Amino acid sequence: MSDPPTGGPEPFPTNTQETITSIPGEELQATAAADSPGLLSESRKRTRSGDVFAPADPAARITTKEVWKLIGTLKDIIRRQTAAIVATQDELQEIKHNQNVLQEQNEKLHEEVKALRAQVENTPPATATRTWATVAASGGNDTSPLNHPKPEKEQNCIRISTQRTFVDPRDSNDNDGNAFGRYLPIDAANNHIRTALQSEAATQDVQVAGVGTTKTGYIIRFKNTESTEAARSNTEWLHQLGNNTKLVKPRFGVVVHRTPTEEFDLETGATQAVEKIIEDNDLAEHGFRIEELAWMKAKDKTLGKFASLGIWFDSAEGADHMLREGFLVSGNFIHQVERREIKRKRCFRCQRFGHLAWTCKEMPRCGHCAGQHERERCPPGVRARCLDCSGEHPTGYRQCPAPATFNPTRC
Repeated sequence: MSDPPTGGPEPFPTNTQETITSIPGEELQATAAADSPGLLSESRKRTRSGDVFAPADPAARITTKEVWKLIGTLKDIIRRQTAAIVATQDELQEIKHNQNVLQEQNEKLHEEVKALRAQVENTPPATATRTWATVAASGGNDTSPLNHPKPEKEQNCIRISTQRTFVDPRDSNDNDGNAFGRYLPIDAANNHIRTALQSEAATQDVQVAGVGTTKTGYIIRFKNTESTEAARSNTEWLHQLGNNTKLVKPRFGVVVHRTPTEEFDLETGATQAVEKIIEDNDLAEHGFRIEELAWMKAKDKTLGKFASLGIWFDSAEGADHMLREGFLVSGNFIHQVERREIKRKRCFRCQRFGHLAWTCKEMPRCGHCAGQHERERCPPGVRARCLDCSGEHPTGYRQCPAPATFNPTRC
């Protein structure tokens, strides 16, 4: 048995790099291919961008620079994918919003079609067309139904106004809780009105068909014209209702623009102003009466040298006379006279007409984005959408190309 070589045993390598570098590159690849066939294929894998990953080191080592390059490539890919996801989410939100708008427009079209269908069903069949020769042969006495005057609106109806009751009638100070006021249930209001009419001798025989509510009181429909005239002419029954209940009379207003404000003091001398207008315009000769005067301005604005003056007459003939003849004050003729038209106010909760937000019971609609929520709960950054024209502006925008107007079929 031979002796071992002199000196201590050869130590094992402690650095992997030294071991790898001690083997030439070609021998390393041959050895790796022989020992593990998948090792060489792993070194030739492609990156996420599709390029073949080839280490710059001839010894098939991955350097730190190449690792950072690979990390940067992965970051770019993640950044592009994140941007694509965000863009897709925005598009989905826009598509969902457009679907809601189309659904709203579809609902509007259904309501309009329903209203038109009801109107067509209630329209009487058209009569045969009469020629000019037939009219001339009848001597001009055309008695066809098409030439008959339209029936008067709210025929056999009168309106009454009463004071607001700030407490619930059920919680009234009266023991029986029968205080008359606004916003009573229809049955209670009907009983109050019928009892008041029967309590007076002049109206105890009138026949009430039904009672409806208004913003300031109630509207009463009578069964015939005689009952209507009796209730309108004898107003003692209104005192039986109490709560300062009055008969609402129709008023007809005009607006006189650029009226000199120094001519009238409506705060302390409204009566003198009415008398001056009647005298300057000879209204007493025609029997026209003025019910009210008012400056057409906001309460918080000061009165300038000229302003628009609102004049309300008790008859349509008085308003037509002022529109036709113009306005005179102290020898100054003002021809800018227009009819006073009351616009239907719009509910800022549901964007419909005919009522106000504090009495709204409809589904809320946002005035900014047209969503089914109140304006205060509209998410920030949502694109504006008009309910009237579907344009990119809030509902009620003054320059809207197709603003909505009051339509009874939608209220």
